[in-house]
Amino acid sequence: MKLQRLPFFAALLSVMLLTGGCAGKTVYEPKKVDAEVKGVQKLDKGIRSVVREGAVLDKKSVVTKKSGVIENILPSGFHFINESDGNIIVGNDDGKLEIISKTTKKPIFSKDFGQPVVSATQKGSLLALVLADNTIVLYDTRSDTERYRESLGKVITIDARAANPVFINDLIVFPTLDGRLLIMDSNKKIVLRDVALSDKDLFNNVIFLEVHGNILVAATASKVIVITPKRIYTYSADVKDILYVGHDIYVFTKGGKIIHLNEQLQKVEEKDFEYANFVAVAEMNGKLYGVERQGYLIEMDRKLGNVTIKELDDEVEKPSIIAKDVLYIGDKAIDLKVQ
Repeated sequence: MKLQRLPFFAALLSVMLLTGGCAGKTVYEPKKVDAEVKGVQKLDKGIRSVVREGAVLDKKSVVTKKSGVIENILPSGFHFINESDGNIIVGNDDGKLEIISKTTKKPIFSKDFGQPVVSATQKGSLLALVLADNTIVLYDTRSDTERYRESLGKVITIDARAANPVFINDLIVFPTLDGRLLIMDSNKKIVLRDVALSDKDLFNNVIFLEVHGNILVAATASKVIVITPKRIYTYSADVKDILYVGHDIYVFTKGGKIIHLNEQLQKVEEKDFEYANFVAVAEMNGKLYGVERQGYLIEMDRKLGNVTIKELDDEVEKPSIIAKDVLYIGDKAIDLKVQ
């Protein structure tokens, strides 16, 4: 009998769902529910898979945090990776990557990298990649040549919300799958710095990476790091997700806490929603939103005050994401502007 190979991203999602469901039986129960959510729209087809910057909405469409829904742009058999430099980056389980124009919805670059692409970012003709075997690649799409490749340590499991590489002027920051940041000079094609975030055995990949001005914030599932021109700060936590808004960092923990930190990773405030399991988070118009798996939408201001808890019509058991003022849960879309 021929064995069927489980596709890379399907296997990854299965591992995440299994580990997410075994943490314990204690669940979040709010003391007070203020209202039910409004503006729920039923979609013809729902969210199929979610990554850091977007999701596959159906077989041909994607929803991205930057642009919202983009219809009929996804080739058959491909998944969404990133929206970058005005284009959509997609890949398949065999290692093929395509850059697709949002305007024409046609591929402008296509390449087989031999391994599934976990994360990718484009800047002009340069394409920075992290492959599923923890190899980083810098590729020049104009000359169709590989400028740099380095295979790093082996990994067993990763979190599907893998961060994408970031371009900072002439530097490229690669978030690796073994919990490191490799900072490269894009002109000289050399790694200038190797910063280790954590060394856990499982789910140790970098899940968050953003740069505001000259401040870099990154995180794995166990540690947050801030790199400034003068020094590095670290903060240990059981990280579920992160928001970086202005000069404020919000850490959503796996135990239900929201920890407000400054850019030196000093605690400003903390709010404990005991046992809450946040499956999607966002900041919009000065408010923080957290979607809790038991079926609640939690809203508060940026000082973690004025908390409002609204009930969804069911538990959140399907992929979910907040993009462009809309919460997508499975085959439902909820307009957060009318809440």
